[in-house]
Amino acid sequence: MKKLLLLDLDGTLIDTPHYEAWCYAARQIGIENLSYEEYAVWIAGRPRLEGASSLIGLKKSLVRVDSRYSDTCSVLAEIKQLEFLRLSTDIRFFDDALRLLARVETSRQDVKFYTASQNAADLFHTALRRSGKSLSRRAVARQRRGQTRADLFLHLTAQYALDAVTLVDDAPHAVDAACGLGIRAYQIRRHERQPTANDSRARILPSLDDITVPIRETPKDRQ
Repeated sequence: MKKLLLLDLDGTLIDTPHYEAWCYAARQIGIENLSYEEYAVWIAGRPRLEGASSLIGLKKSLVRVDSRYSDTCSVLAEIKQLEFLRLSTDIRFFDDALRLLARVETSRQDVKFYTASQNAADLFHTALRRSGKSLSRRAVARQRRGQTRADLFLHLTAQYALDAVTLVDDAPHAVDAACGLGIRAYQIRRHERQPTANDSRARILPSLDDITVPIRETPKDRQ
């Protein structure tokens, strides 16, 4: 059976300063405290406007959000975007991501890349050029506004049996969505403060080095 590897970009393959940029943007509108746990559950892996709406919804009852911005998600999203671009001048792959991409390239594993970020595709290709990888012409699927993560996964896997797909993401909600579809899903947990996926079928890993490429079923996967 033909197998597909689905790889998230932000936080999974490339080390991007989204959390730092959201913290900065939050402070500009009067939100002083955004924990990493809150970011991981409510904002990470979501399109920018959805993340902004989620942040305001999460915090408006807890802190006094600046009245100029409390109903304007687009303003918060734009502040975040400008700060993110300022912080992203030297984007790099995680070391284990480079090793995973090398194994994907050598094995000729079917692979597709995806993201919710408008910036991630360009950053990904920049990082590929810097690292000398030949995957630089690979397209990156971006989650559209109003499209759920599950809908994105179904679109990407249309030509594959769902039980022949393996997904790797750092965002708990994305891993839960994949598990709900019957996709074998791994969550990369790079930080001790990072919440884990709720679905009992999710596999939590500290490193991409633990992913076997080419993808094949293991006794643990059949449990």
